[in-house]
Amino acid sequence: MSTPPDLRLAPLPGAEETSEDTQRHVLAEFLRGLDAAALADKLVDLADRDHDISLELHQWRKSSELSDEPAELEALISETLSPGRDFISWRESASYAWRAEAVLPLLQRARDQDADAAVTLCLHALRRAWEVLSQADDSDGDIGDLCKAIGEQWVFALQAAGPRPVGFGDTYLQVRLDDPFGCFDEDAAEVAIGDVAMTRYRRVLADRWRAAKNAVMAGRAQHAAQLANRKGRATTFGMSMERESRLLTLERLHLEQLEKTGETDEALAVLREDLADAHSCSHVVTCLESHRRFGEALAQAEEGCKAFPGDWRLEDNLVRCYERDGRALEAFVIRRGQFDRRPGVESYRQTLQAGRAAGQDAMALRHALLETVKALEVQATDRPVQTARFGIPGVAPKSGGRDVSLRAEILCSEGRWTEASALVQSPAACQDPVLRTIAMHLPTSHADQALALLLRVFDNAMRQASSPYRGELALAGEIGQRMGAERRADWLARLRVEYKAKRNFVRDLPAG
Repeated sequence: MSTPPDLRLAPLPGAEETSEDTQRHVLAEFLRGLDAAALADKLVDLADRDHDISLELHQWRKSSELSDEPAELEALISETLSPGRDFISWRESASYAWRAEAVLPLLQRARDQDADAAVTLCLHALRRAWEVLSQADDSDGDIGDLCKAIGEQWVFALQAAGPRPVGFGDTYLQVRLDDPFGCFDEDAAEVAIGDVAMTRYRRVLADRWRAAKNAVMAGRAQHAAQLANRKGRATTFGMSMERESRLLTLERLHLEQLEKTGETDEALAVLREDLADAHSCSHVVTCLESHRRFGEALAQAEEGCKAFPGDWRLEDNLVRCYERDGRALEAFVIRRGQFDRRPGVESYRQTLQAGRAAGQDAMALRHALLETVKALEVQATDRPVQTARFGIPGVAPKSGGRDVSLRAEILCSEGRWTEASALVQSPAACQDPVLRTIAMHLPTSHADQALALLLRVFDNAMRQASSPYRGELALAGEIGQRMGAERRADWLARLRVEYKAKRNFVRDLPAG
């Protein structure tokens, strides 16, 4: 009888042995010294009490009795990969993957016996693993790793078997379409498959892409006509989404092959055939840039921005082209427009950088950008809102001062911690994460201001806190460390009174 495969990693040479390693070694020595009959009886007893152990032992028995017939191997592979349940939960996925790894030596054994048969068996195992993955919560990626390991075995089998016949091109296309996340090395597989099968693959792929493209274009035309007539809106949209998804996959694979075979103009023709959205235009720009066709990239970026004004991605493409051509002023105008439309820390940084390149006065520009944010704060404070109860337009009740969160974030991004602290003082409103960031970075000379900010954050957090209060308790501990012993004891005592209804919180507060 052959020994079961041990797929766990052994400790690295020279690595310090842990207590767990020691216990495992002692157990192994004990088991080796047992009588075979006694050991067999114990294993059967364990199998009776544990379904997974029983499955693994039965698979070990079957693999030891296995003949060289591919049909028998296929049956055992299917059994080994069977989940044994309708759905594998997150807690069960690691156990399943560990047990199912026993398929790997079976695939290697098949390759050693008959590489051609192993290609088919490995693909069978890969598809079976994909089925399991589709009915599992694999949040930790254990089953995904198993799929990759089987995919690696498939590539090894292809390499051992040599170039495939022409019809394998159709098989390979279906594998690429079914592969959920890239479970094998496509480049290595395609080299192993050989020119004959790959030529067939490319031709079938191009035909499938063309058919899918035509179907999508026809579907869009039909959808537009039905929308104009106000008929069939939902049904047509659903069918279109399914077609679009299939087309995206085929187009990605088709472009991949055109790039690999150096057919750049053909790839660009595919991309330019349908510039119906900003993403498509941006894809053309980046493709042209990747082939150093910068003049065409600039023209395409300008054309895209005219067709889809205000699209951030296309504007970024155009800025990149302008900067490459030394047209710093035009790049700055775009960045400034982006900031005015959607102020943020990143757009602020980009606008300042573009302004410096264009020769703008950095301090004046910085002041102007911050004034823009300040003006938006005023508008947000006075903006009419719908009252929750009656739906009547009115002015929002002021619960405090203006929300200065963005200006404070900008100051934080520049390391201006004391300025940020001054800005967020009451009655100004500011988001808690920003307040906490400021407090964590204030110098020791501003310890009182930092403590006051953390207390604001704590009070806000406690208004909506619920058990088990981990974050709130950690913050309470952090605040307590910034207080002297007497003040800390007094503050904790007040917390126990104020939040006595939150019993778990009070119970877990520090002693004082």
